[in-house]
Amino acid sequence: MKILNIKGDIIGNDIKWAYDWMGYDSTCPNDVQGVIDLLEDGEDFVININSGGGEVFAGQEIYSKIKKCRNTIVNVESIAASAAGVIAMAGETVRMSPVAMIMIHNVSMRGGASGDYHEYQKAADALKEMNAALASAYCEKSGMPLKDVLKLMDKETWITANQAKEFGFCDEIISENSPSGIMTNHFNGLRMTPEMIEKCREEKAKAEKREEDKKKLLNDLYKYGI
Repeated sequence: MKILNIKGDIIGNDIKWAYDWMGYDSTCPNDVQGVIDLLEDGEDFVININSGGGEVFAGQEIYSKIKKCRNTIVNVESIAASAAGVIAMAGETVRMSPVAMIMIHNVSMRGGASGDYHEYQKAADALKEMNAALASAYCEKSGMPLKDVLKLMDKETWITANQAKEFGFCDEIISENSPSGIMTNHFNGLRMTPEMIEKCREEKAKAEKREEDKKKLLNDLYKYGI
């Protein structure tokens, strides 16, 4: 059995280093692929989710990677919101803690649109299309009509474990008698803003420069026998 823990923000591969450097929990497509590459034929693949969501495209990529696998068991331990909720739908079996919740809402855009009303209309149309794309994951899992899922997204819906089972988003509610197991589309915004990531780059560059200067100084001292 291989275990993948999806925690923190769902992010792209290109900014994973910044989260790691700051010590923040995060999950990117490369994290998922790294576990998938270790799977053997017929082996169970357990995915534990505790995430408020994150970047749409990263979430879609992770969903697609997991969806291609077999013997997948998703455990929603506390929260699978936004993009993380979409990822949860990739499991062949989806299990939820009695106190866990799934939250679905509309896709939002941070920056991007500028110009006249035509450009803003294009952005609005793109957001609607992205809503439909993400909603299809819930439709695929539950058989619920697309229009019904879109209504849930439009009003930002928090779904309990019991409700998720009724909707078909969840196959099983984890209880004490259950077999034991290790168990911007983000409802509260990504932990790291572009400004914070840029600041990280600057601080990381300074730290690397200090380390480089330190090594050079030590080499010079050694060279002159000091």
